[in-house]
Amino acid sequence: MHRRILTCFAAALGSLAVAPPALAGTLFVDANLATGANDGSSWVDAFQGSGGLQSALALAVAGDEIWVADGMYKPTATLTPTISFDMKSGVAILGGFAGGETLASQADPQTNVAILSGDLAGDDPAFDFPFGENSRHVVRGAGADATAILDGFTIQSGLAIGSPGSDPSYGGGLFMVGASNGTVRRCTLRGNYGIFGGGGAGHIRGSQPTFTDCRFVDNVSTPSGGAIDMRSNGNAIFERCVFQSNYAHSGGAVHVLGSHPRFSNCLFLQNVADQGDGGGAIHVKSSTLEIQNCTIVRNHAYEGAGAGILASTSTVDVTNSIVFVNYPSEIVGATVNVRYSCVRGGYAGTGNTKGPPLFVDGSYFEPHDFRLQVGSPCIDAGDNAAVPAGVVLDLAQGPRFIDHPLVMDVGSGVAPHVDMGAYEAHVVEHIASYCFGDGVASRCPCSNA
Repeated sequence: MHRRILTCFAAALGSLAVAPPALAGTLFVDANLATGANDGSSWVDAFQGSGGLQSALALAVAGDEIWVADGMYKPTATLTPTISFDMKSGVAILGGFAGGETLASQADPQTNVAILSGDLAGDDPAFDFPFGENSRHVVRGAGADATAILDGFTIQSGLAIGSPGSDPSYGGGLFMVGASNGTVRRCTLRGNYGIFGGGGAGHIRGSQPTFTDCRFVDNVSTPSGGAIDMRSNGNAIFERCVFQSNYAHSGGAVHVLGSHPRFSNCLFLQNVADQGDGGGAIHVKSSTLEIQNCTIVRNHAYEGAGAGILASTSTVDVTNSIVFVNYPSEIVGATVNVRYSCVRGGYAGTGNTKGPPLFVDGSYFEPHDFRLQVGSPCIDAGDNAAVPAGVVLDLAQGPRFIDHPLVMDVGSGVAPHVDMGAYEAHVVEHIASYCFGDGVASRCPCSNA
């Protein structure tokens, strides 16, 4: 009798051990919805209002996705600036929906703008410094691993302000510390501030997050890292990202200290360092930095050096990149290894050229077009071995390796050779322009259009 009971109990335990896991769920959020159950179970019954996303995050568990419709969302309905949106391991927070979609791939963040705002009182003046009640960090990494995903949002109006060097003074938009290794995709971080610490858009410390197809625009920090401040093994990876018009005393776009980040297929444009050491685009101290296939142009260091890159007691490897028309100087640093790159005035190293790179439109004013014209010395001139494994797209998400039929290969490796800079040359357009000079590919018998 006792043996039979034990046998049944053991069988029951065995069945529990092999029971399938619960199916992943989807939670729906729509700030503009005013009807329905407000329980997140469908688009019709989505969580409502500016607090809808926090309601979904409170219920989400590993394996869940949160689909967020266009609208504005805030970390709290109160004026408590220490409350943030916290990423969660295994949870994907996806913006860019209109409401009604049935597939995650239908999200369009450019059309359906979902905003995560730190302007808790809704009283920030346009194009001006935010007021003091704003969120210290709009989003926190919260120690989540790489399975934590934030995709398709605009993050704005964070105000990291506190006593100098304290956590509240770092990372107005994103605060990723203590093994916060989350994945951030297709996000725009705009108009965030870091005061007395660093990193207007984001602060990364002791973490290895990845950023793909993100934009960092018009962020401000005093003293350092207008967009991103990385310290103490802030070893982030940035792929196909744009850093534009960010401002700081040092490191107008990026400040790196004691870390090892990597930038690939990125554009640094019109970032400004106005005081201190300099580093209009990037200032790196006591660190190792990798820069591959980046375009670094028209950045400024008004009272310092290295408007493109400033390296202090650091090792910086620059490959397949364009560093051009930065004021007053392009690259400054004792241990900066430059290879297969285009640097204004020239730079010692294998495969380098002094240009000019011949951008389609490299003027100071909008619109910019930093693709390469036919005849550019940067076409088919890079080192294939320097392209990170798995990287197959350029900043415009076009193919990264194209053999241009009108250009002699001068790069390294087996053709097709990668181009220098963030953009691969558009071959069909070049052929059309070459044949007829009118840019109409269909009229060119030597194209496949």
